[in-house]
Amino acid sequence: MADCSGRCVREENMQFATVLKPELAAHYHAAGLWLNESFFEVIEERARAHPDREVFADAGRRITYGELEREIERCAEFLRSIGIGRGDVVTVQLPNRIAFPVRARELEYILKFSGSRAYVCPGEFKGFDYVAMAKTLQAAVPAVTHIIVAGGSAEGVFDLDAGIADSPPIAAADRVRMSPDEVFRMAFTSGTTGDPKCVLHSFNTTLCTVKLLNHDMAVSDRDVLLIYLPVGLNWGYICLMQTIMAGARAVLLERFSARAALEAIGREKVTFIATAPASIVAMLNDPELEQFDVASLRVVITGGASAAIETIREFRRRMRGHLVELYGMLETGFHTYTRLSDDPEKVSGTIGRLVDTMELRLIDERGDDVPHGEVGEIAARGPSVHLGYHNNPRANEQAFTADGWFRTGDLGRYVDA
Repeated sequence: MADCSGRCVREENMQFATVLKPELAAHYHAAGLWLNESFFEVIEERARAHPDREVFADAGRRITYGELEREIERCAEFLRSIGIGRGDVVTVQLPNRIAFPVRARELEYILKFSGSRAYVCPGEFKGFDYVAMAKTLQAAVPAVTHIIVAGGSAEGVFDLDAGIADSPPIAAADRVRMSPDEVFRMAFTSGTTGDPKCVLHSFNTTLCTVKLLNHDMAVSDRDVLLIYLPVGLNWGYICLMQTIMAGARAVLLERFSARAALEAIGREKVTFIATAPASIVAMLNDPELEQFDVASLRVVITGGASAAIETIREFRRRMRGHLVELYGMLETGFHTYTRLSDDPEKVSGTIGRLVDTMELRLIDERGDDVPHGEVGEIAARGPSVHLGYHNNPRANEQAFTADGWFRTGDLGRYVDA
């Protein structure tokens, strides 16, 4: 188990100043709320246990746990061979593919702010030339020394597919084991009120979210997840990790359409979907819905907005599975969700009950708790809360209270349901 002193936590994240309070880190370790393993260690465990079990399918191919582990090892060697090493930031912008768009100005900001050395992109997607854009960005951000293209090749860039195919598995002596407390993921907010903020997460803050959601939604190795939420965003990425942690299987769609989703549900016997209410409505509005086999559906979990009671009723009448409503955000993981045992009509219009490992308060502008039943700002504290905004002390000061509560900016009130 990692030493949880403040000095150690800060040394492990020396490249990225974090705001996690040492006493909270110590508590999460001692209480067993953090798993203390990296994502690749989870993949290694699944590959040893079930090397021939399929893990992902996309429009182009299918891959097993054993094949996934070997591709990761070859990819690691390829990156090492071209000079990408420990501490380097790699920005990845790919559609929902096994290999794994943003406006150019925002992407330039992300590359500069994160200190990226490498940018991974498709060669072309939906008619857009990503290589040309990447070269323009490289001229504006000289720190980006490597453009790595998935699904294409061009002069002056690295071919990811060829690099993986031509590389041996990384040698044991060259492997780098990251501490579960280290920053491994930098994800950016949407930037709706200004420049995007760079959110820092460790393996521990991320994997605890995945473990708890899998437990509460009874996700197991028998499940098949349909992922059309963008894997470059938080919830889509969490779905990928849910799949691997459960030893399950996932089907990736590059772009949502009701017809493509319904076809995938029937063809792949999908059991679990993370989605938004609008996508549910689109499937319900498909004129040929009754022609599709949706009997395999077990859980459809929706967030981003509350599902209308009419949508819930129509879903229960015409489709299968439990409809679960969830509230969360990039900075905190998931705060609340309804449970499989809840009566959907009774909890409609709510965001469910508190996640077991999270603390939640409703506070006023001074940070004091508001009376029960009154509206207040939702503040959260728990093992899945991010480590802070990178290189943005003002945002951290505004977002975190002195005792480590994260102010979400969202308003809510308690109701009896």
